[in-house]
Amino acid sequence: MIKKNINFYLNLPWTYTIETAHEQEKQFYILHVNELPGICTDEPTAQEAMELIKEPMTAVFRLYLKNDEIIPEPINL
Repeated sequence: MIKKNINFYLNLPWTYTIETAHEQEKQFYILHVNELPGICTDEPTAQEAMELIKEPMTAVFRLYLKNDEIIPEPINL
């Protein structure tokens, strides 16, 4: 049996939705993790958003594990 820790969950094939937004003449990207409602980030580039989304994902995985809750997994596993 695979030990399911934070690294296990971070490396699953999550699906994302990315959208652009503009504020004060600046464009930024909002990245949502489809399987984790409420988990998103907004960054100046799509690449930064993909890199930095792991921070809120890690925080939510820690919370799920601390509370012995089931962590949702990617749709296409």
